[in-house]
Amino acid sequence: MNIAEALRPKRKELVIAAEGVMEGAFSEGRRKVNKAQLSHLIGVCNEAACAEEIELYIRYQASRKQGDGAVWDRELALQVIEAANRALSGLESDTLKVAAWRLYAVYLTRAFTFRDASQQQHQRGAHHAGRGGRR
Repeated sequence: MNIAEALRPKRKELVIAAEGVMEGAFSEGRRKVNKAQLSHLIGVCNEAACAEEIELYIRYQASRKQGDGAVWDRELALQVIEAANRALSGLESDTLKVAAWRLYAVYLTRAFTFRDASQQQHQRGAHHAGRGGRR
């Protein structure tokens, strides 16, 4: 069985995990990550030899400071890792785990893109409504 076939049963779980994490990331009305950070995560997943390497990268990014805030929100970073670990349960090989992380990172990015666009659209609507404009 190839990697894609082996991961097919995990795809739904990975999508649901990514959607849940991004729902939480936008729950306070502010983004806790940005698209560039998620793109970098995909790159790390493409180069990683094991899932632990990816987790370390995320924890490292959450501990760094850039300007006024962390590069990754610490709480969100831990949620990303925890949700991935739940979704990856039952996968034994590093090859499968890293391939699953690649999918998960792509799903996180897609979920982020949708939530971010929705939030921006909502904010534009609220801005226009506040100025007497129509939605």
